[in-house]
Amino acid sequence: MFATGREYLTGMLDVLVHEEMLAAWRRAPSDGYVIRTHEGEEIELTSAQAAMWTHGAFAVYLALVDQGRISPRVPGGG
Repeated sequence: MFATGREYLTGMLDVLVHEEMLAAWRRAPSDGYVIRTHEGEEIELTSAQAAMWTHGAFAVYLALVDQGRISPRVPGGG
């Protein structure tokens, strides 16, 4: 069975929260997403905006791991 785009997006958001790159996220009533920063700011995004933001944030996370600047907390991640 293949994962959907929404499942990939929520998986990446879950990893960003677990890795403490993001404080929290939730689905918005408007079929979008609400992303909460560590400063407490909540940003409501459409699904397309959330996908673009999450892909960018995840790319930064992977670059920091690749450069050895941070160590992943994901079990078996490094």
